Parts: sequence; C-alpha cells; structure tokens
Amino acid sequence: MRRVLLMFLVLIFFTMGVRMELWAAAPNVEGKAYILIDGETGQVLYGKGIDEKLNPASTTKILTTIIALEKGNLQDIVTISKNVPLVEGTKVYLREGEKIELEKLLHAAMIHSANDAALAIAEHIGGSQENFAKMMNEKAKGIGANNSNFINPHGLTAEGHLTTAYDLALISKYAMENPKFRELAQEKVYDWEGEEWQTRLININRFLWRMDESTGIKPGYTSAARYTLAASAKRDNQELIAVILGSSDARIWDDAKNLLNYGFANFQSLSLTKIDEVVATIKVADNQEVNLVPTRSSSIAVESNGENNVEKRLVLSDISLPIEAGKILGELVISVNGEEKEVIPVKALEEVKKPFDWTRAVINGLAALFVLQIMVRFGRRYLRNKSKSSMFSSSKRVSPYRY
Repeated sequence: MRRVLLMFLVLIFFTMGVRMELWAAAPNVEGKAYILIDGETGQVLYGKGIDEKLNPASTTKILTTIIALEKGNLQDIVTISKNVPLVEGTKVYLREGEKIELEKLLHAAMIHSANDAALAIAEHIGGSQENFAKMMNEKAKGIGANNSNFINPHGLTAEGHLTTAYDLALISKYAMENPKFRELAQEKVYDWEGEEWQTRLININRFLWRMDESTGIKPGYTSAARYTLAASAKRDNQELIAVILGSSDARIWDDAKNLLNYGFANFQSLSLTKIDEVVATIKVADNQEVNLVPTRSSSIAVESNGENNVEKRLVLSDISLPIEAGKILGELVISVNGEEKEVIPVKALEEVKKPFDWTRAVINGLAALFVLQIMVRFGRRYLRNKSKSSMFSSSKRVSPYRY
C-alpha cells in the first residue's frame, strides 16, 4: 500500500512537472500588450491585451511607408516645406526648399526613423499632414485595423493617436507583402546625402542583429508610448510577426525573440491549397470533363505536436456549357479538426466547349429542307400564276385603231 501511494505521488509530481515545463515554454513578455501572428494568414497564435488602445510611437511609420509606396513614385522629387524642419525628435535635418527623391525619404523614415522625413512624405502624398492622416485611417480600416486612429505620419505623441497590438500586426503583415517595403524593413545601413547632413545611417532596429532569421520591421519610442516594436522572422518557409507595445529597452528585443522562438517551436504551417493545383475533376458532358483549381493558395498555423484532420468539401454552382477557362464554378470549404477555416472559390482550369449535337443538327437540317421545299413550291406556283395572268391580259387587249 505504501509503495502504491509512493508511486501515485511520484506520478502527480511528474505530471505537475510536465505542466510547469509546458507553461514555462510560453514567453514572459514585459510589454503592456503583445501579439504573435502567422505572417501569411494573420492567424493569432499568442498574445495579451491585443485590443488595448495604446500609442504606437514610430511604428506608425510602417503605415506611412506603405501608403507612400502605393500612392507615390519612388523617383518623385519632394520639395521640403517650412513645416518639415520644425518637427521634433529624430531627424535627417532636412532644409526648407530642399529637393529630394521620395525613395531617399523612405530610407530615412524606415532606417533612421526620421520624423522630418515622415512629415515630408505625408505632405507630398497627401498635400498636408491632416489629409494624409485621413488616408492613413482609410487604409487602416481597409486592412482590417478597425480600432486604430492616426493623427500624424511619424508617431510623435498626440491626443487620439492610438492603435492596438492586433491592428499593428495586421498593418505589418499587409506592408510586408510589398517587396519594396520588405527591402526597406530589413536594410541595415544606408548612406545619407542631404544638404545639411551627410552620414551613414545605421538601422535603429537592433532586432535585425538579435535574431539571424529576422526579416524586419520597425521599432519606436516616445516617453508616453515607451518602447514599441513590430518584428518578423522566417524559419523553414514559415514567417511569424510579433508586436509589442509599452515595453522597456532592456526587455523588448529579447521579448520579441522569445515570442518568435515560441511560435516556431509550437506551431507549424500546414498547407491547405496551392494555386492552380487540381482539387477536383468533374464530368460536364458524356465525354467531357473540367478540372477545378483554387483561386488562391492557403495555409494555416497548427500546433506542431498535434494531429490535424483536414476535410475538404466541394460546393458546386449550376454548371452549363460552354465553360470559359477561369470561370468560377463553386467553392472549396476546408475544415481543420471539425472547424471551418477557409472558403476558397474554385475555377475552371481549361475551356470546355459545347459538344456538337448531331441528332439536333440532322433534325434542323431536315426541317430546313422541308421549309425550302415549301418555299420552292410556292415560288413555282407564283410564277405560273403570274405567267397565266400575263397571257390572259394580252389576249384581251383592244387595238387603239378603229375601223
């Protein structure tokens, strides 16, 4: 009995030890709010206070930069207004009247986090800071960042200038889909040549040196916001994005690394569909088939040590011939472990022409011959009647001469 009790106690301690080990695997992050998402799907993997509205500081420049890339031209020449040199904080010391390419300003904003460069970008793209802020808010809503409000393009403290960890993660994910933004987000050095200042800019994002797999993207700091960071990393074709708001300089870099490592250790990317990969072949006529392919690729992050049951169900729309290549013919509904995850339209991979109906062609041909015969008969009858009428009228004709 004593031996059984001892084994029972050992089992309890062992189980507690395993649970404590699993709990300890989750990172202890100092920030007021933080989130970890899958960089491809936006799926939330871990977080705290993800919808709490906080000041983003210079991570604001992520949104500023992506709007400039979409609305402007990198070779645009920007004329610096009188407002730009007056902006506070980190600068590249732009001078009023100075003319400089938009691309150079984007490097300054992303690498050096220059507030004067961000304001110059905003005035060039939006006409004024106020108009550009409207563009920022419209863009944020379009991305799905519905709990954010932006007042300026640089992130200096302003009443009402707020975002959430979740919104900033969505904005970061969207921005990283742009190749030029991705290039700016991971560039470590840039040689700056301005009228007032010439130097080599070193990216203030220390995370680029803290994690080998880092792919970007942008830190920030103000006394009100404290330290903020959006960081991304890629390992084995899986990219994750971590956002931390309201942290300290002593912790934020390691906290971001720990968050990302936690994600890589506990989650894996599971491919659900690949674009143009045949998911079904359906019969549309006696000897004709059409291949169906998804309109986009899809994947999902799942626990690495779990078993995942993927079910795919095809829902077809009414199909009639002919079928053009690329025509949407239904939806692919994908469930993982009994939970619906994706609904992806499927399209025809190739053209399917309407088959030639010989029976109908023969019937139509016979009908046409029949109609033609009737027309010929009526035509002949009409000509005979016309001929008789002509002969009769000529025999009845009276001579104009009198005897």
